[in-house]
Amino acid sequence: MDIFTRLAEVTRRENSAGDLPDFIVPLLLKVAENPSGFTGREELVAELVMRVEQYQTWSEMCCEKQGFSLEDIHRTLDRLKVRY
Repeated sequence: MDIFTRLAEVTRRENSAGDLPDFIVPLLLKVAENPSGFTGREELVAELVMRVEQYQTWSEMCCEKQGFSLEDIHRTLDRLKVRY
């Protein structure tokens, strides 16, 4: 399975079974469904997959960061130049 297919799978799973909010899904699927637009940027897409998999709504609630927040996911999307 390539990294783009993996991103689509993880996004759908975390949205339906996890806490990933609906409003971020279209941005993530923009990346997943357009591999040719992100050729050579697979390392950032892999980072995005990791951040989505480890997304936690409470990631910055305590004194040490655990998991990734929406801000972390948005930062990676910004690096990929993906916007609403």
